[in-house]
Amino acid sequence: MITFTPEEKKRLFDGRSVSAVLPYESLESNMHAIREGSGRLSISGAQEKYALVEDEGKLRFTRENEVGTFILKPVSTDRRFLYRMDMPANEHLTMTIAESVYGIPVAAHGLCQFLNGEPAYLTRRFDFKAEGGKYPMEDFASLAGLNRENYGEDFKYTVLSYEDCASLIVKHCLAAKTELLKFFRQILFNYLFDNADAHLKNFSLVAYHPGDYRLSLAYDLLNTGIHLPTSIFALEKGLFKEGTPISDTTPIGRPLFWDFGKRLGFADKLLEKELAFFARTETKTWGLIEGSSLSPEAKASYLSTYKYRLSTLQ
Repeated sequence: MITFTPEEKKRLFDGRSVSAVLPYESLESNMHAIREGSGRLSISGAQEKYALVEDEGKLRFTRENEVGTFILKPVSTDRRFLYRMDMPANEHLTMTIAESVYGIPVAAHGLCQFLNGEPAYLTRRFDFKAEGGKYPMEDFASLAGLNRENYGEDFKYTVLSYEDCASLIVKHCLAAKTELLKFFRQILFNYLFDNADAHLKNFSLVAYHPGDYRLSLAYDLLNTGIHLPTSIFALEKGLFKEGTPISDTTPIGRPLFWDFGKRLGFADKLLEKELAFFARTETKTWGLIEGSSLSPEAKASYLSTYKYRLSTLQ
């Protein structure tokens, strides 16, 4: 039986006791109620996402005209994915590693389950104010004025590079140098943990104080490589504005990220420090993988991709 840890309760529910067992037999058995309400979120991505609210110590799907403060990501119905049942545990693990090992601030998250035992990933929306209302927040696609109408179905993958994303940070953030370093660390982390879904809608700027935009908490972090063969970078252009040519002779890893960091304006000493930090073999990471809810097969695949990517940064 899945339960929320004390730390998860604190971050997800401000310390309140909330059941990690959803009051529904399964997702499929409640699709009618979801469609009748406003449960389905229009958030892009391969995984289905639904809005939830907390109600007397339980989590339930939103009803008509309700706004959900939690997002539920159940097991994907797309059967192309390998280890499909492991997707919630994958995201929970990757988000946990990002924060506890690499110091990347992430959205509050946890694992829950339906009455039939099927797992789901839960996260709390961080754009809502405690007193009501929402903080100004824009993803990178919106900041760049990109949408399906003007750039086609794959606009969040095909138009910009991560260097272009850095330019958006410089343009909109008062503390641009600080936010650029946070962005650089997220890109390094996504590479190290084979997250090829780090597209333009998975990065956002949020203003917790008027006019002071900062990089939002990290979200939607998972090792996509264990579920489907994926490219190295989510964005087709990769790191650089002119594109990042990838071939059998391309020195993937440290050389590319060194050049990327220099383009972002980082000094050699800072780059050495950051790359050395991400290139360390972290025993805590190994322990988190082994102690996770992933199946044995998924654990082996997750660990294998991590070890390979780690070797390219050393």
